[in-house]
Amino acid sequence: STQSTWGTALMWWWCVLVSALVGCFGVPLPQDGVLHTMRPVHVNLRPVDSDARSVALHWSYRFAFPDSTPNATHSVDPPAEAAAGVVYEPDDPYLQLHAVSQSAWAVLTASQSERDYYVHCEAVMSRLFKIQNVPSSYSYRMFLDRPNVGRVWSDSFRFFVPPSAEESTALVAYGDMGIWENGVMVAQALSTFLSRTNSSSSSSSSSSSSSSSSSSSSSVEQPPASLVLHVGDLGYADGDPVKWDKFAAQVNPYASALPYMALPGNHDDLDGLSWRYNPRPFYRTFRWGRLRVIALNTEEVAGLQRDSAQYQWLVDTLESLEFEQPRPTVVVLGHKTLLTTSTGHGGGNVPLRDLLVPLLIKFKVAAYICGDDHGYERALLVHPESGTHTCLHLLVGSGGARLDDFVPEQPSWSVFRQKSFGFLRILSFATHVSAEFFAVSSPDVPPTVIDSFMISSGGPHSEVKVPVLLVVLSVLIIVSFSVYLFRACLRLSAVPLGRRSLS
Repeated sequence: STQSTWGTALMWWWCVLVSALVGCFGVPLPQDGVLHTMRPVHVNLRPVDSDARSVALHWSYRFAFPDSTPNATHSVDPPAEAAAGVVYEPDDPYLQLHAVSQSAWAVLTASQSERDYYVHCEAVMSRLFKIQNVPSSYSYRMFLDRPNVGRVWSDSFRFFVPPSAEESTALVAYGDMGIWENGVMVAQALSTFLSRTNSSSSSSSSSSSSSSSSSSSSSVEQPPASLVLHVGDLGYADGDPVKWDKFAAQVNPYASALPYMALPGNHDDLDGLSWRYNPRPFYRTFRWGRLRVIALNTEEVAGLQRDSAQYQWLVDTLESLEFEQPRPTVVVLGHKTLLTTSTGHGGGNVPLRDLLVPLLIKFKVAAYICGDDHGYERALLVHPESGTHTCLHLLVGSGGARLDDFVPEQPSWSVFRQKSFGFLRILSFATHVSAEFFAVSSPDVPPTVIDSFMISSGGPHSEVKVPVLLVVLSVLIIVSFSVYLFRACLRLSAVPLGRRSLS
């Protein structure tokens, strides 16, 4: 009993000391605010530009004020010192030998609504270790140091390390979800779909490192996709933080397990989006396996014109891909539609189409993926001069918002269209890239593939171009061999028949 008393006393003094330190150096949270829950909201992973071995993590804490009017002295400026962070470690025992438990402090921002105060946390989990062609997962937990309370830990989450440039991978894409009944249905179907695992033997990798790891795990499991792309109009929050909370809870099961890249849509207030899912300037590019993803901000009119910084960045990015080896399959994302038979927005945004289509065709972009109109359509962008089809236009505004109708006539460039909820999955392999659209009709019915097709790395229906040097070498080899045969025949014909028999 004496030991128990001394232990209790020491623990009490330790708590007092920690509380005092946190009170002196902790986050300046609202003193009269009440933490809604110990669990963070808006938990989502995000790809890090040009760094496949890092993943950005965002999460928020929501506080409520006791009265209807917040105290005017509360500041929403970013706190000077970070007192929140994340701890992460690999799940596989073999990987733990190479990458021990690590931690990262978060950069904090804050926002305030009528009754609520949010602390937004952003951290980067870097130096992620991965064996080639073997899926590797990490577990992570976030913490928040509260004044006079101490360190508050979150539940444990798990995510998969992004694929390297040489690995096969898959991603899913959709837009225009909302928090209505159909949006909830699609989110639940997608969560169930992504929670499935595909077993693949680790013996497929012949490297010594992977063979060593096979002793710890003869079979590894991976989800059917490694990245989620939301092409605008997330929760239709329109500035309402409560709607942002509902949407975050809706997508949290997979946004916290897979990198989740969201673009701004016309129903996404840009401040809310930047605090939670995609920091400014909202346009970026990253390599994902054999795919190069280019995400655009099509919602700020002045931000995507011929003389804008974003347009010049896009041109520079596309030009740089000519020197990237091996050349990836390029997909461009934007919320606004370029060409469609949907009646939602009059057939597509004509000024944006005139601006982007020449670039997409010139640099052999494989597909432009968008939302805005509600439904699914696979179309072919038409070259303004030659009339040839060289880029897919994939409308995936099928995440849950009320579906639009299509015009009665279906032109030749509209290959497939369906007034349906669902999501697109793109699969990238060493030899080809394919895609399939899953329709979602009921919470009780598994998603069904209603459209599947191939995507060429140089654009659909593009000609296969053989390198000039290879052609020249082939011609030289054929000519040299022909000359050799011709001379051999001449020498043979010049030898007398008797000598030939004696030899």
